[in-house]
Amino acid sequence: MNEQSLGFVNQLIDKTEQGKLSWSTGFEDGQFKTLLPGGKLAFVVQAKGDVRKFRMLDEKQETVLEETITKDDTENEPAHHPKFLLYSAIGKLQTSARSRALQVNEKLAKAEKLLAAI
Repeated sequence: MNEQSLGFVNQLIDKTEQGKLSWSTGFEDGQFKTLLPGGKLAFVVQAKGDVRKFRMLDEKQETVLEETITKDDTENEPAHHPKFLLYSAIGKLQTSARSRALQVNEKLAKAEKLLAAI
């Protein structure tokens, strides 16, 4: 496991939660992607079942960094172990990316207004 991956994932979580990154749906189920300003780097995050994936791509769509981690990989690891931390962080990033890509908060607010108007 690449230690840098956890750093990138945590930075992406922060930037996503601050509203500085926009995400879109990916090609596979549970996958979301973002392109950094200038298009030099793209990040893809996916959580599907017990498998979590994180990829960094360059401007030519070449994979620079890739992590695939399963729940089984973390089963016997303590909570502070890098594999466990990365598994958790990728899950959190995927949840945040999904929320941004699907505009979940906006849709929930709209639903509340519609229901209140009935």
